[in-house]
Amino acid sequence: MAKKAKKGNGKPKVAVKPEQPKQEPKPKAKPKSEAPDLDALRKPVLDANAGLTKAEAEAKALADRALSLVVQAKGEYREALGLYREACRKAGVDCEFPGGRSTNVSPKVSFIVEKVDKGIRVMVKGKPESEELIPLAALKASIGKAAYAYYAVFAVMLS
Repeated sequence: MAKKAKKGNGKPKVAVKPEQPKQEPKPKAKPKSEAPDLDALRKPVLDANAGLTKAEAEAKALADRALSLVVQAKGEYREALGLYREACRKAGVDCEFPGGRSTNVSPKVSFIVEKVDKGIRVMVKGKPESEELIPLAALKASIGKAAYAYYAVFAVMLS
């Protein structure tokens, strides 16, 4: 809408917008009347899929081969290390190769477990001072908690 402005003589004046140059309409793209040839596009997809399947199979075969090589090498290392450790032990020399039981590993222990009238009597084999009677009420409440409580007492005895 045009904007009216008053001039000093009292007559309304209509402001005119400057004319913009006319733009020629863009020619519309021709609609594609032909559908793409799906068979021609499908063939490269099938070829690429076959290549991908073949590459995946080759990669799996290579990974399996690498794993078998590592397993074989570890077996040879363990065998040679066992012989070397045995020789070091006989010679009374420390073996410089790591492996075997660490020093922070708890010693192996066996337990004697006996059912008695009032519960379960548990003892570390060869350590009569570790004998303890776990009441049936504690076992009925939670066997796991009762076992953990005995283990905690036993761990304190060993340290």
